[in-house]
Amino acid sequence: MTAPINKPLTRRQFFGRLRTLGFKKSRFQMTRIGLTYEREEGDERVVVTVPKYHSSTFTILGDILYSGIFVEAIPGRPVNWGTPVDTDALGMNMFEVCLGLCSGDIQMVQQPIDGQQEGGPA
Repeated sequence: MTAPINKPLTRRQFFGRLRTLGFKKSRFQMTRIGLTYEREEGDERVVVTVPKYHSSTFTILGDILYSGIFVEAIPGRPVNWGTPVDTDALGMNMFEVCLGLCSGDIQMVQQPIDGQQEGGPA
C-alpha cells in the first residue's frame, strides 16, 4: 500500500485510497481548514480529518485502537501534542501511515515511556 520512496503519495491519491477502504466525504466537516472522511460499519464510525495544505498531521476519531492525533516527528523539534510518528524509521510519509492505520496494515503498540511505569502509543 506504499508508494515508491522517490515518489511520495499525493493528497489526491491519499483520498482516493481512503475511498477504496470504504471512507466517504463526511456530511459534517469537523473544521473549515481540513477535509473529513468517515466510514460507518454498523454502530461503529471512524472519522479521519486531514488539514488542508498540510501533510504532516492527521486526526483519527472513533471507538478504535488507533484513535488520536498523529504528528510527524521532526528531529530536533519537540512534539507538543499528539502522537509523534517517526516517518523515517517507518519508511513512509504521513498519508501512508494514516492509510496503514485505517486498513489495519499498521498497528499501534503500548510501550513504556522513559521513567514511567505505563506507556503510551508508539
